[in-house]
Amino acid sequence: MSMWRTSRAAQGIAAAALAVGLALSAAGCGSGDEGGGDDGKSSGSSQSQDKNGQAGGSQDQGEEEVPEEPIVEVKNQAGVVLGVMEIRRDSGGFVTLNGELENTGEESYLDTHLWAGSEQGVDKTSLMGATLVDGDGKKRYYALRDTDKRCLCTSGLSILEAGKTVPVYIQFPAPPDDTTEVEFQLPTFPPVTVEITD
Repeated sequence: MSMWRTSRAAQGIAAAALAVGLALSAAGCGSGDEGGGDDGKSSGSSQSQDKNGQAGGSQDQGEEEVPEEPIVEVKNQAGVVLGVMEIRRDSGGFVTLNGELENTGEESYLDTHLWAGSEQGVDKTSLMGATLVDGDGKKRYYALRDTDKRCLCTSGLSILEAGKTVPVYIQFPAPPDDTTEVEFQLPTFPPVTVEITD
């Protein structure tokens, strides 16, 4: 009987030691180094702000400068002008369109939800409905999404006030390297042909 008590006591001590060890290792994993944990949270929140903010797209592009003047412009029937500054091929297998939307009309533009396309369950304040068409490769490309199925594009466009201009961006899967131009279309605008830059 004393042997039974000894083995039960040993099991209890082993279980307690295991629990303490797991607690310490979990605490060590959670805290990381003092600066590293906070830096990760800061960059995550700034990326979120960039994607939800009006100027988020061009700020996400790193060191490369976005041209200041559009290479092509197109106007919809309500007087909103879409200016495309560039479609740049980026490392990682995607291209990024940088541009701007300007309301040249006299009234606020309220139909921004049309720019998100007709798919159910998408952010209706985003540019999710945009497409690129590779005519030679006979392939259509849709805006990329993150792991939460959010568009890798400008969002938060619930209204475009008269006289306002907002910078926008949209990321797409990259067409083959030998594709040098694509047709870009955003709902409510006619399609435009744009050269891809490297």
